[in-house]
Amino acid sequence: MKHRINIFIYVLLIGLTSFFLSDSEYFIPLIILWTILFVAILTMGVLFLKFNYFLPSITRFSTEECLLTFDDGPHPDFTPQVLDILKEHNIRAIFFVVGEKAEKHPEIIKRIINEGHLVGNHSFSHNKFLAMFPTTTLIEDLEKCQVVLKKITGEENKLFRAPIGYTNPNFARAIKVLKLHSIGWSLRSYDTLKKDKKELLNRLVSKTKPSDIVLLHDNLPQTVSMLNEYIEKSKGNGILFASGELKNKLKYD
Repeated sequence: MKHRINIFIYVLLIGLTSFFLSDSEYFIPLIILWTILFVAILTMGVLFLKFNYFLPSITRFSTEECLLTFDDGPHPDFTPQVLDILKEHNIRAIFFVVGEKAEKHPEIIKRIINEGHLVGNHSFSHNKFLAMFPTTTLIEDLEKCQVVLKKITGEENKLFRAPIGYTNPNFARAIKVLKLHSIGWSLRSYDTLKKDKKELLNRLVSKTKPSDIVLLHDNLPQTVSMLNEYIEKSKGNGILFASGELKNKLKYD
């Protein structure tokens, strides 16, 4: 909807400028200005999922609890360590898994489910150019991940997170066809960029707030190494982490 509004306003401004100011010295500068503004808003919509520009996404948790989410797994070494830490603290999380990795490590997916966590579709291939795929190819990729998850869990998956967090109209159409619900985040850890454990830990502890949905990765050593301390320090700051049944708290139906 926001994308359509942006297009409508852009076309309207171009039309009005052309009608009233076509002979003015300001005509070309204004056309350039409207185009720059349109492209800037469009770019923000692509890069920042939290703006819900192309599709609605849940970016805050429905309770005062903080919800941890993990992308890009399962990893044969690191994901089990993450699960051990979450189990120790009685925390429930969502794991947005890559289909081809899940296919190779179904036992980890089963453990995730058996310990009360949720899994979500993070595409089958996690191709870095996935956002540029045509809608039909994108649907095929996401559907392939859906098939893998259903085969392992026995249930129809309903959750999705866009790889790298980029969205566009093709993603909006694909998740509508597959009847998926997009889950975003309110706090991005940037653990893919911050390799230093202490720097990553300090950033997260200082920024975590109630109802945050935190984006982490369970395929990175720096994330695993600081996770237990992050949870403990955040608890010391009064932060509660999600526990119990997550499905009823997401409120996506």
